[in-house]
Amino acid sequence: MNNIIIRKETTKDYYNTEHMVLRAFFNIHGPGCNEHLLVHKLRQSSDYLPQISRVAELDGRIVGAIFYSLSKVIENDTVHEVLTFGPLAVEPTCFNMGIGGMLLKETIQIAKDAGYKGIVILGEPDYYPRHGFKTCDNFGIVHPQFGNCDPFMAYPLNEGFESIHGLFYEADVFETCEDEKEIEEFTKSFPYYKPLKLSCQWLHVEKLGRISEVQKNSYKICFFEKEIPAKLKGSFYETDQEQWPVVGDYVTFKYNPYGDSVILSVCERSSFLKRPDQAKTGVMQYMVANADYCFIITSLNDDYSYNRIARYASIALQGGSIPVVVLTKTDLCLDVERYVMEAKTISENIRVCAISAKYRIGMEELDEYFKPGTTICLMGSSGAGMSTLINAITGKEIMKTSEIREDDSKGRHTTTHRQMIELENGVCIIDTPGMREVGMASTEDGIDETFSDIVELESRCRFGDCRHETEPGCAIKAALESGELSKERYELYKNLGAENTKNYAMKKEISKWAKQMKKFKGKNRWD
Repeated sequence: MNNIIIRKETTKDYYNTEHMVLRAFFNIHGPGCNEHLLVHKLRQSSDYLPQISRVAELDGRIVGAIFYSLSKVIENDTVHEVLTFGPLAVEPTCFNMGIGGMLLKETIQIAKDAGYKGIVILGEPDYYPRHGFKTCDNFGIVHPQFGNCDPFMAYPLNEGFESIHGLFYEADVFETCEDEKEIEEFTKSFPYYKPLKLSCQWLHVEKLGRISEVQKNSYKICFFEKEIPAKLKGSFYETDQEQWPVVGDYVTFKYNPYGDSVILSVCERSSFLKRPDQAKTGVMQYMVANADYCFIITSLNDDYSYNRIARYASIALQGGSIPVVVLTKTDLCLDVERYVMEAKTISENIRVCAISAKYRIGMEELDEYFKPGTTICLMGSSGAGMSTLINAITGKEIMKTSEIREDDSKGRHTTTHRQMIELENGVCIIDTPGMREVGMASTEDGIDETFSDIVELESRCRFGDCRHETEPGCAIKAALESGELSKERYELYKNLGAENTKNYAMKKEISKWAKQMKKFKGKNRWD
């Protein structure tokens, strides 16, 4: 902390200060924030007090700021002048370092020496009382909108504050920063951060981050440009593993800049991809959360499998992600269009692209998916070219690649665990280990979406319980006979459905056994 410098802000600091304020408040109270726009406008207000306001600098970087302005307390015809400050902002990756306290201590003394009678604020009720602030009901000051509440506090500076009573009014500039279009336009001048609307907001002591890596019971949280090591809060171990964080999850956590942070909760998910841990068991493996698109990476060599693509597509659709089949290594294939057309027949709900990442052929087909704020999950078998694709997209050799074996066109695993990579434009890519076997369980909705044409045919059968064998008026049999539906596609649909039913029943039995064992251990615990 000896490296922290508290000083006045200069015009050269303006952009960096506003950027820091943006980071400090982004997604804390709701999607995005407006405090950086407030700072920008406050400097132009006649009520702003730059002689009291200060910034904190660490190793040449702005890591904190506090902005003071004049406010009023009005009682009948009497107008009292008081101070307020806001925002008080600290660079989020520097929380718990005492920067906010240093800014408060120095500026409170400056304000006191300048003869101001007191400070009135709306602020964090768990923080400011530690610095001597008390709720305004102790002073007879009332907020015109909120009345008296815990966040409405005051700090006496000099004699005479005890005689100030009435309604509190901030400077007019505080009412000019609510226009969403103006905020959006002003925010474009800063690096991109994704606005989020989550039920956990408003956040106080806890912070909001995203899981970028999971290895056994160790986690990494992406918190702006930092990756923070973290552990689970103990109460997680009393819940089903489906509620544990996976890569891509947004989580709240208690930040510890000196060691492991503690994950407190998992935020609601927009998508959730899972599969049986192994193709022959019903134990579920929870893979990825909040992926907008699932890139199903398949190389155009002996690795290509219509069956496997259908399985991946079912998992993606079941989990709420849009499947995009990416056929790679087109430079090794003589009839790319045949594979493209065949892959498109898997489902009307998937998209198909064909590329060569090595020679950057067809890469422009992926541009529509790489919009700021988008999350893309990569799935495929070993040697399909996932790592090569990531390197081509980022323009950097950030993933190890391995050559495929010439005898069977199969690759070696180059990714050993799921991990998230955030690009400079705000796109997140989640890489997964190669999977040659993809089991089905709890994916009935995804299977129905993948084979929506067959589901539609089934709805035309004369009998609702038609088994599509000997019953008259069967639309499935008619489609098979006419060639509208291929026998191979129908057999794949039946096999995936049967496998899903079998594994789901096995999963339920395993879950029941696990709960019984947990209950048994609880009753027989010696401690």
